[in-house]
Amino acid sequence: MERQSNRLAVLLTPALILAIVIVSAYGYFAYSSLFAKGPMGSGFAGTITFENYTRVLASASNRSVLFTTLYASVVMSVLTIAIAVPMAMVIVRAKRQWVANLIMLAIAVTFLSGGVTRAYSWLILLGNKGLFNLALTELGMIERPLKLLYNWLGVGIAIVHYLLPFAVFTLVGAVRNLNPSVEEAARSLGASRSVTFWRVTMPMLLPGLMVTLTLIFSIALASFLFPMLLGGGKVRMIANQIYDRMFVDYDIPYAAATSVVFLVSAFVAIWLMTLLSKQVKRLNER
Repeated sequence: MERQSNRLAVLLTPALILAIVIVSAYGYFAYSSLFAKGPMGSGFAGTITFENYTRVLASASNRSVLFTTLYASVVMSVLTIAIAVPMAMVIVRAKRQWVANLIMLAIAVTFLSGGVTRAYSWLILLGNKGLFNLALTELGMIERPLKLLYNWLGVGIAIVHYLLPFAVFTLVGAVRNLNPSVEEAARSLGASRSVTFWRVTMPMLLPGLMVTLTLIFSIALASFLFPMLLGGGKVRMIANQIYDRMFVDYDIPYAAATSVVFLVSAFVAIWLMTLLSKQVKRLNER
């Protein structure tokens, strides 16, 4: 009994340390958000006040960035799912194993590449003289370079590419748990491949899709690097807003209040998606 207690303590120690670090960090932000900006950017000072939250909620810029972040994260997550589903299906059900291995290798290389490496790779590919524009120009499809950078298109492409490994790896397990005999029964009754996919495969896969969607949505919400490098200051997400408040304006209380508002909004959005996921699972079990 004592050995089991010791093993449990050893296993729980890393999680406990991580929890203490996270709670301390968020506790510091929540505490510092209740004060005014210190003199000469020296942190925070004065008496407790909710003025920072009033500034955050009253600012049209902050509200716009917050809603844009939530909306863009949903759109990019759905696009990622749309790409990841067929890739996961091919990985699990490919008749030629080398095809599945090749896709898994490409996803693994993408997953192991650093965010900065991927961001600068997309800068090279999507630039005015990048590979895409040069190829389209040489083929005579365009006369002028397309504007693929410093807008939501370039940022969206980079973030979807970043989210793709998380979605594929999660969906591979969900696809492997599908019962192929149900799909074969539908095909034997005369259903086409498309009808079988949408009427049989997708309903069975839907609970896994919702879990994956919640996961990548939470990752997309915290996007910072790609909007900063590929957005060129024209594309802003809430993480960039917080960064500017902290390291450009040196207004720690304002940045902390923005972080708290964003954190609450993100938790509410993820909670709603979790409720939707549970409801889908209940409907699927009936």
